[in-house]
Amino acid sequence: MFVTTKATVLHKTKYADSGIIVKVFTEAYGTQTFIIKNAFSAKNKHLLPLLAPLSLLEIQFDDRKLNQLMYLKEVSCYRQYTHIPFDIVKSSLLMFYGELLYRLLYEYGEDRQLYAFIEHRMMQLDDTMDIRPDTHIDFMLKMSQILGFAPVSNFDNDHQIFSIPQSSFVRNWVDEEQNFSPVASKVLFNMINDTMPQPAPKVIRNELLHGMLRYFKHHNEHIGKIESVSILADILAH
Repeated sequence: MFVTTKATVLHKTKYADSGIIVKVFTEAYGTQTFIIKNAFSAKNKHLLPLLAPLSLLEIQFDDRKLNQLMYLKEVSCYRQYTHIPFDIVKSSLLMFYGELLYRLLYEYGEDRQLYAFIEHRMMQLDDTMDIRPDTHIDFMLKMSQILGFAPVSNFDNDHQIFSIPQSSFVRNWVDEEQNFSPVASKVLFNMINDTMPQPAPKVIRNELLHGMLRYFKHHNEHIGKIESVSILADILAH
């Protein structure tokens, strides 16, 4: 039976001499993988631009082989990015989100709330003219809430150090691998509660970025190394 669903591209890789394997996160069926044979032929050349990272697509396929390597019947773009491809900040953020989501959602079931969040944030990234330099940290915090491992918001006078292993604020600092600094911990608490009117200084944002990646790795061993982190840190240096 042929079904139609929204999908966003997580990753594509060349297969054999002329094929492409595409992994997408769909609204209705979670993460699925498709093969496109003769992807570089004249018949299929229109598909390649559609398969850019985190493109927002509508796809049609036969659902009798879910969670196996399948063929796409139809592909179309339901929202074209108009600003991201021409803006270095936005395109760097998209690259980072794409890498992170590919690892997080490599094998992931249906989650319409998560799909709606990704869709909304990508559209927002494309539409917003003034990008906050801490928007990627906010993205990760909101993602952790949906994925079920959000930091506990228990900051008070006795608990001012964020602990990665405990996913909460604690009394004592152990080391930089397990803990955020006191300043970064306070900023994290404010961001969790959306009470951060102005972004923190660059050095604190960088600490939060690397700290949140360690936090994600603690909860998902497949995160690995995110190659675009260094680029992102430079681009969002202001």
